[in-house]
Amino acid sequence: MSAAIVEGVLRSGHGKGASRRTRAESLVPAVVYSKAAGAQSIAVEPKSLSKALLGAKRRNQLIELQIKDGAGKTSSHHVLTKEVQIHPVKRHALHVDFHAVDPNQPIAMKIPLETVGKSKAVVNGARLQIVLRTLNVMVKPGEAPEKITYDTTDTEIGVVRAKSVVLPAGCVLTDDPEQPVLSLRMPRGEKAAEAAPAAAAPAGKAAPAAAAAPAAKKK
Repeated sequence: MSAAIVEGVLRSGHGKGASRRTRAESLVPAVVYSKAAGAQSIAVEPKSLSKALLGAKRRNQLIELQIKDGAGKTSSHHVLTKEVQIHPVKRHALHVDFHAVDPNQPIAMKIPLETVGKSKAVVNGARLQIVLRTLNVMVKPGEAPEKITYDTTDTEIGVVRAKSVVLPAGCVLTDDPEQPVLSLRMPRGEKAAEAAPAAAAPAGKAAPAAAAAPAAKKK
C-alpha cells in the first residue's frame, strides 16, 4: 500500500469567514467525510497537499491524513480526494473535500486508459479512434494503478472492447465487457477509392463485347 502523507490540524470554525482565516494562516481549509464521524473540518499543509494531488495518480492517490487536535494528539485517516476548489488565477487549492476509505477494502474507481504502440493498420492508413479515456474498476485504494495501458501494435481493423483490455493485478472491471474502448477504421475516401476499380471492371469488359458485334448487312 502506497499512501502520500498530508499533515493538518482540526479546525472549529465553519463557513467562508473561517476558511479565509485558515488561508491567512497559510493552510488549506478542508473537510473529511466518513460514515463513522460524518463531516470533520480540518486545515491541511499546502505543500504536502500539492505533492499528493500533482503526483502520477492525481485524485486516485491514497492519502494518509495526519491530523493534530487541540491537545497536540495526532490521528491518522486514510482518504481519497473527492473535490478540489482551485484559485482561477494562482491555480492553488482553495478548499478540499476528502472522503475516508478503508485501504483494505476494494472500492469503485476510475482509472485512466492509455494506448501504446503503433498498429500495422495505422501504418497502412487506418485511423485510431479512442472511445473511452477511463475504465471503471473495483480495486483497493492503495493498489490503484496510475493508468491502464493497451498495446495496439497487433490490433487489426475493427473494434476493441473492454473485455479485451488486460487489467493490472487487483483490478476487477465493472464496465460492460462489451463496451467499445477504441476502434480502427479505414478513412471513407480510401474505401471509396478501393471500391471504384472493382465497380469499373465489369463496365470495362462490356466495351469489347459491343465492339465485337457484327455489322449490319447492307441491302
